Amino acid sequence: MDERPGAWCGLERTITGVLPGSCRFCNLRGVPTRRAQFLLFLVCFLTFGWFHQGGGWNQNARFAEVRAIVEQGRFAIDDYLVYFPTGGGDVLDRARVADGEFMRGGKRHQLAWGGSPLTVAGRPVAEDATLVIVGEGTCTGDVGYGADGHFHPNKPPGTSLLAVPVYFIAWHAERLLGLNPDDWWVLTVNAWLCSMFTVGAASAIGVVLLWRAGLAMFCGSRGALPAALAFGFGTTFLPFGTLLFDHNLTAVLLLGSFMSVRNERPLLGGVLSGLAALTNYLAGFPGLIFGVWALLGGGRVRWKFAGCFVLGVLPCFAALLAYNAAALGSPFTLGTSFQNPAFRETAPAFLGMFTAPLWFAALTLTVSPWRGLFILSPVLILAVGALVRWPGRLRVERWIIVAVCAFYFLVNVCFNGFHGGFSAGPRYLIPALPFLSLALVPAFERWRKRAVILAAFSAFQQALLTVTDALNPLGIGEHAWRNHPREWVEKLTGNSLAWRYAWPLFFRGRAWPVIESEFAEWREKRAGTSGQPADGTQIDAWARVERGEKSPVPIAAMPGPVSVNVMGMWDGTYFATHAAHSPQCDWAAWNVGEFFFPRSRWSLAPLAGLWLAWALYVRRGRR
Repeated sequence: MDERPGAWCGLERTITGVLPGSCRFCNLRGVPTRRAQFLLFLVCFLTFGWFHQGGGWNQNARFAEVRAIVEQGRFAIDDYLVYFPTGGGDVLDRARVADGEFMRGGKRHQLAWGGSPLTVAGRPVAEDATLVIVGEGTCTGDVGYGADGHFHPNKPPGTSLLAVPVYFIAWHAERLLGLNPDDWWVLTVNAWLCSMFTVGAASAIGVVLLWRAGLAMFCGSRGALPAALAFGFGTTFLPFGTLLFDHNLTAVLLLGSFMSVRNERPLLGGVLSGLAALTNYLAGFPGLIFGVWALLGGGRVRWKFAGCFVLGVLPCFAALLAYNAAALGSPFTLGTSFQNPAFRETAPAFLGMFTAPLWFAALTLTVSPWRGLFILSPVLILAVGALVRWPGRLRVERWIIVAVCAFYFLVNVCFNGFHGGFSAGPRYLIPALPFLSLALVPAFERWRKRAVILAAFSAFQQALLTVTDALNPLGIGEHAWRNHPREWVEKLTGNSLAWRYAWPLFFRGRAWPVIESEFAEWREKRAGTSGQPADGTQIDAWARVERGEKSPVPIAAMPGPVSVNVMGMWDGTYFATHAAHSPQCDWAAWNVGEFFFPRSRWSLAPLAGLWLAWALYVRRGRR
């Protein structure tokens, strides 16, 4: 591989045979042309934006805050927690929550944490009140109940604040059109727009940014574009590019900060690091690493350079303190301070969530088919190999890459919710993925055939998870982890997200292996022994399963082959508000192609055509 600074980009020489000087994708310095970058961004943006994955605790909490900010001008999400259907109409009725209570049908209802005899307000349950469990009777359980008597997401504010301008425009436009924001379909489309134009757009930028970073670090290497595509579509970055979560945003911001410092732009690097910490508290540590690099890089102490980096961080830090003071009552109070007790350890733990490293978590997050990074994205195995055989001139970058990856892995294996709940992979490792993926650039150079095969297999698995259910529920029986006897055997050897859940959904219409397993468990509990013959009731129950009814196995009522999730932005559990197979459940999740081919694999054909057209454009490589 030619590592000379300014060497001509070998990407198009290999793919198209175009001579230097007539390359439409990169100039002589190995920097992609604006046109090439825009086209790649556009294809990626449309891909991430093609999917709306439905509701769930994480994105529902953020979207509730977005609505509260735009519609009410406050951070508290009390009035966006509880929804009710209105006589079969399209408009949902929102409960007005005050001090953890609301009135419904002339009766008082009190919100309570699951399993707790006390309400979230700390008062005993009144005799005339109906208990409503947070996360079951509300649209989310990812909340905290602050000292001010209001509910807030238990999350940093960055993602929600980024979505505010998107929703502001949509909400005001819809008001002019006479649309009700509590109409279930309007609510669904607004949530999709917020996700598409924040996380989706940022994820598309991330793919382009990694392409640029690969070319810059490895002097126009032909492995830069394949590495960027493997990162964007062969890792957990893909499914979470379609969700209103913070992981992809954090990853892209940290990569941008890393490259800004490397490219002698410390002020921008500081701003991006600060925004990453505003989006995810843990991003503060990689930001600190970049700050030290800014100070000590180049073999000397660079006070002015580091000062510019810090100057970029300060406005974001001030914004976080201001948000904490306004929303949570104190500048130094975090969103996790008053969070749902379901996420807190009963034994002593740092911040109630972090314990000593768990060997089970370490194995699960690396080599299990359930959450294993190297099983769900085997192309990353080559990235580890490339880090061992690393160019000497990039030794500082290697140590930074290793430090960032090690930090996120260590934090994840110490976290009581290391599994990430309903998830299409090890989502807490996503901020480390762009750094590990930089090592794919030399990997595609040295082991091209192996890298292409592994990248294709990785992308196929990630595509299966994305088109079916990015909020994959497989193996999660509790919202907080419970390590049942011999549970580790199942999680480390079976429960493949891709092949036990996503594959049968896409090719058989339903996740039959999971359905059959859950029905067997139900039958065993009812019969008292697994060997007892099925009685008439059990036979009738299996008939209901085959008909797709939600009892006794709720997942049986979640049909494929695409867009499986049945929870809306107003639901906290499956079928909480509407009946199975209702329009609200069937269209809680969708992809754009389903407006033409509902519930069909053909809904993916236009997206496949887009990628084919882009590939042909790259292949031609002519002016």
